[in-house]
Amino acid sequence: MNKQLAILAILSLCLPVIIQAQTPALEKIWETDTIVAVPESVLPDPTGKGLYVSLIDGGGWDADGKGGVGRLGTDGKRYNGDWITGLNAPKGMGLVRNRLFVADITEVVVINITHGKIEKKIPIEGAQGLNDITVDKKGAVYVPDSKTGKIYKIENDVPRLYMQDLNGVNGLKASGDNLYILARKEVIIADAAGRTRTITTLPNGGDGVEEAGNGDLIVSEWVGFIYYVHADGKKDLLLDTHLAKKNTADIYYDKSAKILYVPGFNAKTVAAYRLKFTGTTGTAKPNVLLMDAETLAQLKEGAASQNPGAVEYVTQIRQQADQLLDMQPVSVMFKQRTPPSGNKHDYMSQAPYFWYDSSKPNGLPYKSLDGQRNPEIYKITDRTYIGKLETASQTLALAWYFTGEEKYAAKAAQLLRRWFLEDSSRMTPHLEYGQAVPGVNDGRGIGIIETIALMGIADAEGLLEGAPSWTAADAAGVKSWYNGYLQWMLTSQKGNEEHHAKNNHGVWFLAQASDYALFIGDKVKAKELAEEGKARVESQIEPDGRMPQELRRTNSMHYSAYNLQAFFNLSKIASRVNVDLWNYQNKGGAGIHTALDWLRPYAMGEKKWEYQEISPYNNKDFSKLLMEAWVAYKEPQYKEYAVTLAGGQIPHFPY
Repeated sequence: MNKQLAILAILSLCLPVIIQAQTPALEKIWETDTIVAVPESVLPDPTGKGLYVSLIDGGGWDADGKGGVGRLGTDGKRYNGDWITGLNAPKGMGLVRNRLFVADITEVVVINITHGKIEKKIPIEGAQGLNDITVDKKGAVYVPDSKTGKIYKIENDVPRLYMQDLNGVNGLKASGDNLYILARKEVIIADAAGRTRTITTLPNGGDGVEEAGNGDLIVSEWVGFIYYVHADGKKDLLLDTHLAKKNTADIYYDKSAKILYVPGFNAKTVAAYRLKFTGTTGTAKPNVLLMDAETLAQLKEGAASQNPGAVEYVTQIRQQADQLLDMQPVSVMFKQRTPPSGNKHDYMSQAPYFWYDSSKPNGLPYKSLDGQRNPEIYKITDRTYIGKLETASQTLALAWYFTGEEKYAAKAAQLLRRWFLEDSSRMTPHLEYGQAVPGVNDGRGIGIIETIALMGIADAEGLLEGAPSWTAADAAGVKSWYNGYLQWMLTSQKGNEEHHAKNNHGVWFLAQASDYALFIGDKVKAKELAEEGKARVESQIEPDGRMPQELRRTNSMHYSAYNLQAFFNLSKIASRVNVDLWNYQNKGGAGIHTALDWLRPYAMGEKKWEYQEISPYNNKDFSKLLMEAWVAYKEPQYKEYAVTLAGGQIPHFPY
């Protein structure tokens, strides 16, 4: 195991760390003078460099024509209070492409932001007090009526009643297929079917609600309080400005920059605060899914305090990142062949275990030789380059997180933009032409396994959050790409084939799809996919731990370990949505733990492998699984096995 792989592998583990629970806190960055005419809500513009501010400039519910929408820089400067005028008492705002939707008492005003003009007004029949606005992933607009207790949904500019009997409903936040709702003192989550659950209650009554990540929320009370609401309902008071008579109205939280924008309403100010976490380390945890955020935070703090082990890690990561600063950005456009679509933006690859058949005209169709990799596949570079992107983006993002040196974040941002965002080079979010078999097909669902690298890239994006060179627009663009790819995975024919694959491909599909769902904030879908992992434990693991589908392969040891790694990755994601796959047992009393224990003696050389293995398995690779098992099952012998297998080369954590 080389040094780079060892470090990246270990950093991806959920190592047990004794750490005091961290407490969220706000640190003020800036606050305007009293120049903003009764601001009720704030929302970033598409550039991420400016804010829209709804301005009541009169009575809170007065139809007096004094209201409007202003513009303010995200640095608190360059204020323009006359961008849009002639509204009444505008409150919540939501952006759908180039259209800004604004709640204005009894109607929703639609502003064309390109031209800076009111495009139309959508009246809501029976409305008396429209308040907040949120937009879901499909572009549907939701607006509550605080005076009638109803929520309306607007699609194609047509409103319809969506929910009712929500007394005092105010703040809304769409999240995947769910909707967070503030109704008087209750913080509620509603699913797509309208089923509701109260997460917690507030002392006074909620106004604005934003997602902080991992199921946590930031909630404001108009009277001057802001709370951090944990996914389990626990609350931490972040801000108290009620004695200063500074209201805290409809807030906005930029997750990538960890900045909270607060309109001060009657105080006529807008303020920006940075969200931080204090505790044993005092270091904010990154938004990662496969890597362990607490371990990374401790490593960062340890390096800052000159802990020798942590310093060694950070030094090695920095050295690797330095070697990547001159890396040419990779792209699907670099391949010499063109996909059947005629569009090089489409990812393509060739099936690795199929070969030219000399007994057939032109060698077609290719014949299958399982386990024998055809070197022709490397002539199509997409698979190679997505792997390089994963390694490079993770290394650079780790270097940025540990050191704060912008050059690393800037390089990682350049690489990610080239692959996902830039029109001239971005990959289209599908895999219709993955693992094609010459003379047979243009692509197979099996090819989806090649996008496992996207899981590591998602963690790299999470590490970059807060970097000046990685903007909110960048983060939103990448998540939008992942959303598109996930939808293709879940709805296409090839995705459906891979979803139902009976071997490691099916498990890797679930690991990927649940990871991407959680990455884009759809916890409901992530949990649904994670739950499917139980059926895979039922169908793929025998009572003694064998995995028959993998034992049929010509490289059966390799694929048994590979399937186990898929189960491990899926289990990590599942644990983030309260699904325990680590300890789940099927009807035969077996589970992932059983499969590991059956395979381990063969990896350790204690038993002779009796199945086919035409390309000898590198047993050192099994050490990563053993380290992950040490974390999951808290059984120290797994760590001892791992160190033995790796010849002592696995780095030792300083914690």
